[in-house]
Amino acid sequence: MPKEDHLIDIEVLRRHLPRRLRDGRAIVLVTDGANTEPPPGAETETVEAFLRQPPGPRVPLVVLPDTLSALDTATGQQLLGGLRDRWADEVLILHRRDDERWGLNDFLALGFRHDPEAETAAPDHAVYRTSLYDYKLTPDWLNARFWANPEMWDKARW
Repeated sequence: MPKEDHLIDIEVLRRHLPRRLRDGRAIVLVTDGANTEPPPGAETETVEAFLRQPPGPRVPLVVLPDTLSALDTATGQQLLGGLRDRWADEVLILHRRDDERWGLNDFLALGFRHDPEAETAAPDHAVYRTSLYDYKLTPDWLNARFWANPEMWDKARW
């Protein structure tokens, strides 16, 4: 990572995650792995290598610190879609506020949520996240009360 990226505190970000993800395997995806030192408890991998050889089972946590700023939009969309759908349980994106190619609506369209609480780890970045476990809120009508109505059996016909 370039020197200014050392201002990103991965441990602060981990504290905002559910317990199941804090202690699991984490991959930090970067565009240039030459001068990158992984944070404690994480592996660093380049986007190119990751896309060439994606992981078999889902990775508990993937962090993208400033990665999208260096990628073209199509590659970024391919990466985010693959991470969301196939390769990661939880994805955290730290994106520079001054990169106008990607805006809030772009991340929302790909199923990511803005996480302002996690921005204490990197104040000059917007933080977006998605999680396999809480990506969709369960609506009130989707419960057994409305599907099986045993008190009406043998009383009414539809």
